[in-house]
Amino acid sequence: MATTAASRNRNAPGSYDWGLLAIVVTLLMLGLVMVFSASFAQGVYGLGDPYYFVLRQCIWVAIGVVAMVVAARLPYTLWERWSIGLMGITLVMLLAVIALGSEKYGSTRTFFGGSVQPSEPAKIVIIIYISTWLASKGTKIRDVRVGLLPFSVLMGAVTVLLVAQPDISTAILIVATASIMFFIAGAEMKQLLVVGLGGTATFWLVIHYSSYARGRVERYLDSIWDPLHSSEWQVWQGVQTLLRGGLFGTGVGNGMAKMPGFLPLSWSDNIFAVIGEELGLLGTLLVILLFTLLAYRGLRTALRAPDNFGMLLATGITAMLTLQALLNMAVIVAVAPPTGVTLPFISYGGSSLVTVLGSIGILLSISRANRGNAGRTSELGRQAYARFDFGWRNRRTRLSRPGRGRTAASTRRRGRSR
Repeated sequence: MATTAASRNRNAPGSYDWGLLAIVVTLLMLGLVMVFSASFAQGVYGLGDPYYFVLRQCIWVAIGVVAMVVAARLPYTLWERWSIGLMGITLVMLLAVIALGSEKYGSTRTFFGGSVQPSEPAKIVIIIYISTWLASKGTKIRDVRVGLLPFSVLMGAVTVLLVAQPDISTAILIVATASIMFFIAGAEMKQLLVVGLGGTATFWLVIHYSSYARGRVERYLDSIWDPLHSSEWQVWQGVQTLLRGGLFGTGVGNGMAKMPGFLPLSWSDNIFAVIGEELGLLGTLLVILLFTLLAYRGLRTALRAPDNFGMLLATGITAMLTLQALLNMAVIVAVAPPTGVTLPFISYGGSSLVTVLGSIGILLSISRANRGNAGRTSELGRQAYARFDFGWRNRRTRLSRPGRGRTAASTRRRGRSR
């Protein structure tokens, strides 16, 4: 009876990663406060309603939380079964938005006047599909014909569909995330080098031949070399907004960046600058800390996943969220040109917020499976531990003095024999 009960407990689902959930809730609450502060002036002067943006953000948060709860309750293995169908729908949507989408800010990325952006859910769907594909190949992924060639074709097709909108920043995020997953799945370093060189060449060609992309890069470079005469004043507005905040900030609601004529899209793409102005350096460090903790919890979930699909899926989701946050912050500090990438959980936006919360739900589902798996990890998880030497403590003990472990073991055996 005791053995049966123990076996049943091992196979039962575990609890969710409440630490990860606490990080997400903190980011959401901070986001609502900052969206209200950053959009207040635009709501008053532009729309006659100071609560216009924050009320809509609350609705999107509610929808996103429902998506997160549903995804957390579903067994994550269901996504593996649905991956091909979801990928087909995603490709159709990416094609449709090029032909039928609404033009906004010089690109055609959305439906219904900007409220639905197919490239946002495409991020998580592509991660699911690549996780399924990589997990099914196993060690064959090292074969160029099985791994590198199909991977390059898939990334090329996705890149073409996104660049045609154009949505180059999302294409970069997806290719970078997929490359990390490809490496974790067991691809050799020389294959990853080929992917990197091919991706760099592709995006150079895109920038060279796309007037939209070339214009953005040229204006960004002009603002770096000659900030006083550059037309891309948004680049330095973000930096100046951060500097105005000092250490402690001006206080929530007291910043100048959100006023008309200062920082555009202060409630969306540039909200990190508003955080720096109103909450100061400490506020920006808090945001960075929260995303660092989120990355840690996500990678821990990946390493403890019970199968290769779960490991790759958790890795892809974590990489995507982390890279997107880093890219958004890089734009604000003038390290990268303006991209239109939002800050996950914090920036105003419907499709993006629902997508990231849904992806967190999948992470929670994987973490729940981990905790009910009696400590068993996937083959890729064990390989990752070995590849990156996560067992450094044990290694330090072994290298401290040769023969020490053997002597200790001999002493224990002598003690038992007595």
